[in-house]
Amino acid sequence: MDNALEINNLSFNYRNNWGLKSLRGISEITLTVKPGETFGFLGHNGGGKTTTIKCLLNLLIPDSGKIKIFGIDATDKNARASVGYLSEQPYFYDHLTVKETLELFAALSGIVGATARTRINRVIELLQLGDRKKSPLRHLSKGWTQRVGLAQALIGEPKLLILDEPFSGLDPIGRK
Repeated sequence: MDNALEINNLSFNYRNNWGLKSLRGISEITLTVKPGETFGFLGHNGGGKTTTIKCLLNLLIPDSGKIKIFGIDATDKNARASVGYLSEQPYFYDHLTVKETLELFAALSGIVGATARTRINRVIELLQLGDRKKSPLRHLSKGWTQRVGLAQALIGEPKLLILDEPFSGLDPIGRK
């Protein structure tokens, strides 16, 4: 069985607008995560955790190194189809309700009809969003918005779940 994630000698440098100087984002990171494992990046602010995640999601193009998701090169959209992602600061259309937001993300993932309804109901129940499913996102606290972010990451039943600062804004009950 392929590893869930393989990163080999990954490096990325940020360049200023004029290309004169660069700032090292990450340098020669190598790691492997097996299916079923939980892996956490720990480090100081500016240590490269989010930069690494953005490289593996193909949001940033690394200077060097290779990334594979379940044996498929991370630049291949098929590799990323098996990934659920919650960014450190999720942004949603604030005029949509919780349910409409989840319907949008289901549709973007190619999930429609009865399957979409079943999955939406499942994540609403799992994250205790039932009382808020008709609320526009602009009326939610940061913690409830974070739960919606987690719900959208789970809606596609991903084989690999990537959460960047997943507990930000959550109270102890929400974290549990």
